[in-house]
Amino acid sequence: MVMFRGLKASKKAQADLYEIKSAEDLLNSGNNLPLIEAIKSLLIKPSGWLDYYFPVINKFSEFVQSIPLNQEISFLERGLERSKRTLILCLEYFFPGQKNFSTISDMDALWIYAAFTAALFLDIGKLFVKYSITVYHKEIYPLKIWEPYKGSMLGQGYYYEVDYIKENLDDLKNLTTHIFARQILDSANITLEKKGFNWIASDLNVLKAWLNLLSGQENRIPMTSFMSMVPRAEIDMIENSRINAQIVATDPSGEAFLQWLRKELTDGKIFINEKDAKISISDGKIFISTALFQEFANANPNYKHPEVIEKQFIDIAKLYQISISELDQRYRVFGGLSGLGDLNKRYRAVGGISTAQENQKNSPQRILQGDIRLISLITSNTSIQKIINIDSSLNPSKNFNLPNLNS
Repeated sequence: MVMFRGLKASKKAQADLYEIKSAEDLLNSGNNLPLIEAIKSLLIKPSGWLDYYFPVINKFSEFVQSIPLNQEISFLERGLERSKRTLILCLEYFFPGQKNFSTISDMDALWIYAAFTAALFLDIGKLFVKYSITVYHKEIYPLKIWEPYKGSMLGQGYYYEVDYIKENLDDLKNLTTHIFARQILDSANITLEKKGFNWIASDLNVLKAWLNLLSGQENRIPMTSFMSMVPRAEIDMIENSRINAQIVATDPSGEAFLQWLRKELTDGKIFINEKDAKISISDGKIFISTALFQEFANANPNYKHPEVIEKQFIDIAKLYQISISELDQRYRVFGGLSGLGDLNKRYRAVGGISTAQENQKNSPQRILQGDIRLISLITSNTSIQKIINIDSSLNPSKNFNLPNLNS
């Protein structure tokens, strides 16, 4: 996968290299320090912070160093930011009115720790499939290619150079993420019993949710689970980044449709999982009738073409790393979706293709399908409560309380 050619090349310019740093140096630089302080303020108990979280954050920072995730942010900052947001969302959605986690039960503490570490480690599989990292001597000559499955770069050299692998190995990302996650947890030298991975694995439901999330199986995460806050945190981060960057919308009708849909759901004008509803949710998947794009066009004369609105909405979703599939038109669903009660009986899905027909007297409507990320993108406080009520009988990990979120 990685070519070793070029390791005996002449010295590199120091400006092209990153310095290999200790956790202390990494966490006290840039935006990392305020993120650490924010996380610490939520966990509050010094013993909990030291025993559960800080060793893992240290080892994570040494593992990912300052490697850029993209042009805007590093793996380290992204992991810390997502973890912080996950903690905040867990607190606001499941413990409304509390300022920190100082009074939660042992079982809730386990779920919070699992969600936090999943949020921290969510991207690390990319290091194996998209990056080639060369470690350099202090005198700026190459030593070797870093092999992440053998541990961090700390102690292996003085500098490192980042290059990218052209071969598409994305399938490996989800297969390796949980391996690196456990590797980092085990390297954290947490000596107390049931800390780190052993603590997560002490409850099979927690372990299953943790592995599903890190393996890219987000559709298997119940909306009642603390773990469902991780993809929601990711959506929040991307949205805030878009707002802060003040990027001019290149898909104005798609953006307008998203805001309209959120408001209609919040105001209770669009229903989920009711008879003739145009949105249904089942088994971690959401089904949206394309009739909604026509409804939006009818209500907003500035946007006249439903097919353009639909395309631009899908383009918006891609910015949030959301995949939307279209159920095969050979098996069109006629009319609206008519509720969740017998959805699985009417919709036998194989590879994302619906094989059902109903209400054949009505005009045909196509169906768009997404997962928990699409649910997170379009829902607001009120509509989330409706979704949680549906999922709560399936695999509840905590009674869901409706928060008053303004962000």
